[in-house]
Amino acid sequence: MKVKKVLRKYNLEPKEHKDQIFIEDEDIQKEVVELANLEEGDRVLEIGAGIGNLTKYIAQTCQVTAIEKDGRMAAVLRHLELDNITVLQRDVMSTHLKNLEFNKIVSNLPYSVSTPLTFKLLNLDWDLAVLIYQKEFAERLTGKPGTMNNSRMALKVNYHCDTELVRVITSDKFHPEPVTDSAVVRLEKKDVEGKDREFWKIVKAAFHHKRKLVKNSLKDSAHFLDLDEEEVKDLEGSLPDKRVYECTIKDFERIQNVLDDLL
Repeated sequence: MKVKKVLRKYNLEPKEHKDQIFIEDEDIQKEVVELANLEEGDRVLEIGAGIGNLTKYIAQTCQVTAIEKDGRMAAVLRHLELDNITVLQRDVMSTHLKNLEFNKIVSNLPYSVSTPLTFKLLNLDWDLAVLIYQKEFAERLTGKPGTMNNSRMALKVNYHCDTELVRVITSDKFHPEPVTDSAVVRLEKKDVEGKDREFWKIVKAAFHHKRKLVKNSLKDSAHFLDLDEEEVKDLEGSLPDKRVYECTIKDFERIQNVLDDLL
């Protein structure tokens, strides 16, 4: 789809601060959709569908539910009269996505809600997602233990999914041109048991001081766990002798076991 031509036709002026940026390069539009390995029986969720520059290619293969907050752009999506498409004019953050039927997600996500939206998606049942984020965010999202990109978000995403930062899309490939480059991330959902709230509470507390040794980070973050520093200090010999950013899921399982009696 030729983005500028469509925008002129409908007299639209997208704004980056409203998360309205679209991939202009048609080859990249197709490449993003192809990464989802779509088949006829798939049902795709697209968030922030905009004027349909990805939607058009998704709908050529399978059913797509396109969520778009902006009423003018939702109207464009409907006017395209594509087969296999349901348009929902809604704010995705207030939408009960569990009520929608889909097994794949293909989206140029609204960057301003990348963190809460990613956590929201992780709580849903799907197989594969191809998502576009700001480049720096994508690097943090796919960060691995032992790297400075490891974070509580990366740990949770990598626990639930096999992750791959597939490619960078430079800012000049978008309209309007954003201030930073973007990146395509491919997530394949794994069949794992969910961790309880206490586990992720410990992870969050520890990552407040990700460069520190676990024992020191947890002492400094004890109040986030409703503990006293001295209580944590008494257990520090049983904690992993690592810096927080070096820790894996198994390390945090060990930390939870150590703290269990106190919590």
